[in-house]
Amino acid sequence: MMGAAQGGEPVLPDDRIIVGLGRLEARAWAYLLRLLRRLDDLPAAFEPFLLLPGSELATGPRRVQLSRLIAGEPEVQRALLQDPALPAAAHAVLGGRGTPKTQARSGSLDEDVRSDAASQGGATGDDDETRPTERLRELRRELAEVRRQRDGAEARAGVAETRVAEAEQVRSRLEGRIATLEAELARGGEEVDQATARAERRSAGRIEELERALADERSKLDGLRRSSDRDRSALAAAQQELEQLRAREGTRSAVSVTQGEDVSRPLVLPDSIPPGTTEAARWLLDGVDVLLVDGYNVSLALHGRHRLDEQRRWLVDRLRPLVVRGQAAPIVVFDGEGEGRAHRDPSGVEVRFTASGVIADDEIVFAVAATEGPVLVITDDAELQERVRMEGGNVLGTVHLLGAIDG
Repeated sequence: MMGAAQGGEPVLPDDRIIVGLGRLEARAWAYLLRLLRRLDDLPAAFEPFLLLPGSELATGPRRVQLSRLIAGEPEVQRALLQDPALPAAAHAVLGGRGTPKTQARSGSLDEDVRSDAASQGGATGDDDETRPTERLRELRRELAEVRRQRDGAEARAGVAETRVAEAEQVRSRLEGRIATLEAELARGGEEVDQATARAERRSAGRIEELERALADERSKLDGLRRSSDRDRSALAAAQQELEQLRAREGTRSAVSVTQGEDVSRPLVLPDSIPPGTTEAARWLLDGVDVLLVDGYNVSLALHGRHRLDEQRRWLVDRLRPLVVRGQAAPIVVFDGEGEGRAHRDPSGVEVRFTASGVIADDEIVFAVAATEGPVLVITDDAELQERVRMEGGNVLGTVHLLGAIDG
């Protein structure tokens, strides 16, 4: 429907609905908005308003525009009137029983309330709508509301001004900090350039040194390769010789068994001594002729937090009581890096270092194969243990070694 006519024409019912909705107290208006959002098949014109938060529709031009939409849609009014949750004040406005007590000069809420009061001189209607005292109260209430809104706006403006001032201070500090950082960055760039030039000069000299060192190392590598080739040839010959010795030993063992001789390898524990115990280790140490120790395997397991030279000295010291007691002569085998060498400690413990290209495991297996009597090998290496057993030797893990020695 059309709004109020200009030039003092009577206020139409739709304009009274607009004014009445605009004067609903906040609680009733909030309930009306909630019911409006629940309606189905609302005209498309309502959608932009229903997407706004309730605070933007509480006062001001948004509320006036939404009130006009409701006043111009009878179907929406009827749907709201049918909802029992509609507040009584809103029901009275939409039902035609709650029109304003005075007619406005125009149907727009955004006109000044004093102009609205001045237009009442020529208005006619029932006694309630023209009573000056009631209209004065309404105007005072509206004036108080406007003042309250003005005070709130001024307070918000003051807060905003304070925030703007604080933001200006922060901006000023940041600009000063930026200028300082830019100056430091410029100085840092110069220092980096200078340091880069110095580093390049040093790197050129260092590259020359490294190239000379590389040439020397390559020469050494060539020599090591030639030595390695010789060691491999020697190892192949030793392995061939070992195979021949094994073949002869197998033949000898077969003959001995045929002739009824007692084969003393490997030693077999009595039934009364459980295997894998310290007691078994002591029994084996008493019965073998040769004790071979996988040097680094044992020292790393029992003394591994120390340097290798300290580990070697410690292991030799721990094996000396066996020599003192006249038990099996200990032979400790370590992996070497050069020519193979061996020496006997003053206490009687023999220490062997393997030749380059030969590992301690192979040296121990060779020694077991070359020994005719009972032999015991101390190691935790499963592969070495299996190879020793194949050669007829006994094996013992490192866990019971110290207990057997100290016992």
